[in-house]
Formats: sequence, structure tokens, C-alpha cells
Amino acid sequence: MMGSALPTASLIAAEDSLIGHIRQLAEITSKASRVPEGWSYQNSYQLLMTLGRRFTPVASPDDLIGMPARLCYSNSARYAQAHRDEGLVYAEGFSLTHAGIDVCLPHAWVVRPDGTVLDPTWHDAPGRAYVGIPVKDFRLWPFEGGGLLQDFDRTLSLLRDGIPQSALADLGRPLSPSERP
Repeated sequence: MMGSALPTASLIAAEDSLIGHIRQLAEITSKASRVPEGWSYQNSYQLLMTLGRRFTPVASPDDLIGMPARLCYSNSARYAQAHRDEGLVYAEGFSLTHAGIDVCLPHAWVVRPDGTVLDPTWHDAPGRAYVGIPVKDFRLWPFEGGGLLQDFDRTLSLLRDGIPQSALADLGRPLSPSERP
């Protein structure tokens, strides 16, 4: 990863809270479902915990004009596509909201080459923490509809076959081995 601002203790605590939430969802979902033998992942939360990374939220640039609310997947894919020459990539996972109370939401955003977040949907203020998978292969980006981890048709093939390592970007801060499944 290229140089980015060092994470603060409050950011790490918020990320840890988010990771704990994702871990709980992974455990609950794995107990409630059976996966065919040979699949790469039991559920999208396990996939996220295996490939996920931490990203540093920073203030949005003054010239960022927000995109439509509740369309974070296509907003982020389109914004990353429009700014690929700047090294921006699509990322998807969970974010901790900025609204004064901690709400963990499935979300998508864009990652800069230094591992910081650019959130075209929450342009007014970034979330407090972001944990997700940075995907550099634009052929996987969800330009229409739901996200990679939220849309059944997209998620199913990822759970079965996994995501090729070549499709992932080495951005953000990796989860520690103890945080992975």
C-alpha cells in the first residue's frame, strides 16, 4: 500500500466494532445454511472477512457532488470508472455510519491509491469506518443493481468460485490473521 494517514485509535476502535459485526453475521449465517462441497466460501461475510481490508475515511473534496442516495453500488462503480486514470478502484463491504449513532451498513465506495476512501454517495461526510474488498477488475464492478456481496446472482458465483487474486487491489490495510476466519 502506498503511504496514507496513520489510523487513529478511534478509527481502529470503529473498524474493530465493524469487524466484530461482520464476524457475528458470518457465524450466524454459516450455522443457518449448508453450502455445497467444494465452494470457496460459506457466505458473503466469510468472503469479506477473508479478503477484506480496512480503509481510512477522509473528508470529501469540496468539488465532489453527491450521487443518488441508496445507490452506493452503482454510484461507486460509475465514479471509479470515470476516474480510473487517477487509480481509483471500487470497494464493497460494510461501513459504520456518520450519523451520530453507530449503524453498520452494507455499502460501496471508491478507494484512492493511498488507501483512503472517497464516498460518492455519502459526499457530505464519510462514514466513521470502512471494511471491504477493493476490486480493481472493472468487469466485476456492479454498474447496475445491487453489489457484489448483496446481489444474489453476483454473490453466488463469488461464493462458489471465489474472486481471482488478479482482480483484487492491494489497497487499504489488511485485516490481521486473528481477524480472518
